[in-house]
Amino acid sequence: MKKIRILLSFCLILTIVMAMTGCSSQNNGTEDEDILCGIMDWQEPSDLEIFPEPALGEWKQYNSLTTMVLDLDAGNVEYLLVPSSVANYLKSQDDSLTIAPGGAGVPTEIRMAVRAEDTELYQFLQDGIQTLRDDGNLDALINTYITEISVDSSATDAQNGSGQSYVVGVTGDLPPLDYVAADGTPDGFNVALMNAISETMNVSFTFVQVDADARLSALSSGRIDVIFWYGNVQGYESERDDLLITDEYYTDDVYYVTKDFDMDKILEAMDSQ
Repeated sequence: MKKIRILLSFCLILTIVMAMTGCSSQNNGTEDEDILCGIMDWQEPSDLEIFPEPALGEWKQYNSLTTMVLDLDAGNVEYLLVPSSVANYLKSQDDSLTIAPGGAGVPTEIRMAVRAEDTELYQFLQDGIQTLRDDGNLDALINTYITEISVDSSATDAQNGSGQSYVVGVTGDLPPLDYVAADGTPDGFNVALMNAISETMNVSFTFVQVDADARLSALSSGRIDVIFWYGNVQGYESERDDLLITDEYYTDDVYYVTKDFDMDKILEAMDSQ
């Protein structure tokens, strides 16, 4: 009789354990369905065209990096997909973050865009980029502002002689490339690049902050003359008739960023796709 009671107790314990395991598996499945990945959706082509599904969970779209990072901190999204330069910058600001390459991905080419009728400005930018590439100054700027993650360009507006003067829109949504300080001052790599072009081409630039999703309307209305253009496919040529888009001057990869979520779980899901 005692053996029967022991056997029944064992069976009961085993049943409970199996039930708990089943519930755990079911809960994990539910959790996976609720996982959100933050992504910026104001590039061309759209990130959601290039990445129709995240490695794990569902997309949550943003047009502001600040809002996206705040949601990551608050646990409203489990992880982010951003350019590697942005991931490294975020990690430099918050060491609790975990970052990892997001696979081969699609290289993001950083360019500039002007109105289609501004052919002289377009040529200034093209020639300036090429000159800085040829003399090594472009690589030096990339090393200082992107590799070493500096955002201080030590200059606000680039005023040079009697040359033409143009207004440049800076969103601040892709630091350290496109960066705006807490006091509203545009800084970082793109500002430093424009300063170098200003000196090379004898043109002047004034920098103003614009919202990422309003930058095209600000350009077309004439409020600004130049925006930084993030074409999300290597070799991509825009079909927009209203814009002239320069050659690329920096190419980035994509990275994952997490705070409290298990990065290995994301990478395993990515590898299984």
